[in-house]
Amino acid sequence: MRATQKEIIRRLSSKQLKIQVILSQFILLILASIGSFLVFSSWKDFLSLFFIKNLSFISLAIISAVIFFLIDLLMMKYVPKKYWDDEGINKKIFSSGNFFSIFFLCFIIAFVEEWLFRGVIQTQFGFIIASILFAIVHFRYLFKPLLFISIIVLSFWIGLVYEWSESLTITFTLHFIMDFSLALYIRYSIRGDKHDRK
Repeated sequence: MRATQKEIIRRLSSKQLKIQVILSQFILLILASIGSFLVFSSWKDFLSLFFIKNLSFISLAIISAVIFFLIDLLMMKYVPKKYWDDEGINKKIFSSGNFFSIFFLCFIIAFVEEWLFRGVIQTQFGFIIASILFAIVHFRYLFKPLLFISIIVLSFWIGLVYEWSESLTITFTLHFIMDFSLALYIRYSIRGDKHDRK
């Protein structure tokens, strides 16, 4: 199964993989919309999820994102590639595209996933179920123990931040900054490698 997945990924272009990501996010968006309709009794209740009740949580979100980003960098630098490589998916997704297209893609991913997993699932079913489902949805990490542990830790941490802050804006900020930072690192490190080879 892993070999088949790796072969499929190898054949897909960066653009085709991005389309797959956008389609998967569209499905999650539909689920989030339906879930919100069922869970929240009014628009006011739903929109209250985005209120920031304590500005200090913004600092927590930013610091958390930076820490997780640095952990990823250290892992890529010092841990053998076979333990953290996701079959080249992230590398291929972010190997092309400009700053704004990467920004948009990371924005959509962070917004949709936080809306569904924290805003709907965690609100209705609790912190543990939402955190586990978030990790499982990132199924490409399931066969890489180190990556799966890291996504579990990240998922539970974001869930805790949501429990404390009660704000999707805070968890979105954390999720987006981390994803966007890593995406830019991948994009421009690849560009640097190509430049060095010339």
